Amino acid sequence: MTSLNRSSKAQPSAQRATTLEMVRLACPDAPQASRICESFGLAIVDSDGIRELHRSQFIDSADALKEGLAEKAMQIHMQ
Repeated sequence: MTSLNRSSKAQPSAQRATTLEMVRLACPDAPQASRICESFGLAIVDSDGIRELHRSQFIDSADALKEGLAEKAMQIHMQ
């Protein structure tokens, strides 16, 4: 009978942190997004507006939390 205790000899590697550069390379730019939308019959979204909205939300969130969080805690929260 086979034991159910399976010991993994290989250690799982730590996942690399996602950087803004990695995200930039993975996301389509405006011309690519337009071609994708046209190819699949999707509505073209306002990516610049969405980007600006997220940027302002991050800034507002950081401003609201800066009094109560130390710098390291803020970095962890914003990850």
